[in-house]
Amino acid sequence: MIFAPGLFIVGTFLFPVSHTLITYLLKHVLKDLSYVERFGISTRIVSGIQAIAAAIVGLQGALSCQDILDDRIPAITDYLCFGLTYFYYDTVVMFYAVYMKEKAKNPRIDYISAWKIFYKKKRLIIFHHIFLPIIGFPISNFSWIRNDKGDFFIAVLFMSEFSTPFLSIRAILAKLGKKKSPLYIINGLLLAIVFFVFRVLVYPYLYWKYANFKNISYFEVPFSIPLCCNVACFLLMSLQVNWSYIILKGCFKYLQNDQSKQKEELVNCSAHYSGQHTSSNFELNSTLHKQD
Repeated sequence: MIFAPGLFIVGTFLFPVSHTLITYLLKHVLKDLSYVERFGISTRIVSGIQAIAAAIVGLQGALSCQDILDDRIPAITDYLCFGLTYFYYDTVVMFYAVYMKEKAKNPRIDYISAWKIFYKKKRLIIFHHIFLPIIGFPISNFSWIRNDKGDFFIAVLFMSEFSTPFLSIRAILAKLGKKKSPLYIINGLLLAIVFFVFRVLVYPYLYWKYANFKNISYFEVPFSIPLCCNVACFLLMSLQVNWSYIILKGCFKYLQNDQSKQKEELVNCSAHYSGQHTSSNFELNSTLHKQD
């Protein structure tokens, strides 16, 4: 097992301290927003920064590999120790954001009631954030599980975080009331593309990369690797396909609603103009009739 306690401690303090500092700075930048809104935006900013860092570490590590099975990437294992606490930090700040929102609606609400609401809204994310470190960290860092092989594959999976900044930007723009802005639309389309590439297509890519490395057919790969790898890839990819579908569905729904609103506005304008035109003709005819 490779574990860097110093990096673990740095991550434990860096994420909450960064969140607190950004929330404070936003007070001077976004003066019209409440503390709860600034708290939520800060959560998204920290999430985006963490994701970019992880994705860059993964990209550099993947590009440096010559032997995709045996090459070790120290930066990957170091970042795993550093970023391990992020998932628990993020769970806490998301819960506290829900608690503050519910507290504004009902001052008598307690933490247990707020947790029930939080769990109902964010159940999937909670399971992801709690169990991914418990399962993923040992698999990534326990030598006896993967025999110090496959750092390349972990590095490539790190690159899936390239989609997270777009999710963060989307949430921030929504909080700022910019859902109808061109930036929101462009970001949504980029999110759909980047998410599909780095979170869905990444799994077929890993199989293709392994096939080329072993000089075997792509369809032979599932029978050439451990069953647990196939099961893990299937489960993870199924989850990403589901999320990708939700994102794409949301994009199409947003564009359809936008087009419907434009058509409705056009019809209303036409009806308004037609009414004005009819009224003008009536007035003109009445005037001519009086003159006659």
